[in-house]
Amino acid sequence: MSTIPAVRATAAPSAAAFSLSTHRYLRIVRASGWYDLLVTWPFALPWTFAWLYAHLGMLAALLGLPGTLHPLDATHMLLANLLGSVVVVWSLARMVAPSMLLGRLDGVARLLFAAWQIYAVTQGASAIVLGFTLFELLFGLLQWWRVTDATQVRVSVQARAGT
Repeated sequence: MSTIPAVRATAAPSAAAFSLSTHRYLRIVRASGWYDLLVTWPFALPWTFAWLYAHLGMLAALLGLPGTLHPLDATHMLLANLLGSVVVVWSLARMVAPSMLLGRLDGVARLLFAAWQIYAVTQGASAIVLGFTLFELLFGLLQWWRVTDATQVRVSVQARAGT
């Protein structure tokens, strides 16, 4: 008589297997702040943005990317400088005091940035923008990832606040 091998039931991976610890999540929030600071500080100043814009145009041409980078005018410069100034401050906030709230808000902002960048490319903007879009999507996804002990953190923060 042959014996039938026992079939072991394997449990599906737990939700925790696909989660980040709060510590790791906050490191991602801080890293996204550093990335933003390094990439966007040139946008904050007229002379650094003009230099960056020219070099992005040269890189796009060298790579033969589709789309155009239009000549800068005062309005483009103003909008780029406003964006750069706000993002630099927002970066510093996430670097100095990373939190679940700042990470989730940054995740929303990144998905919005990615949507508008993709829209701009479909409307004729240079595809060089898509290099930024990849990082927006990556950090956006990571900052919306499940955090294992987030409930415990929220409860302890509320307890300290007396609510």
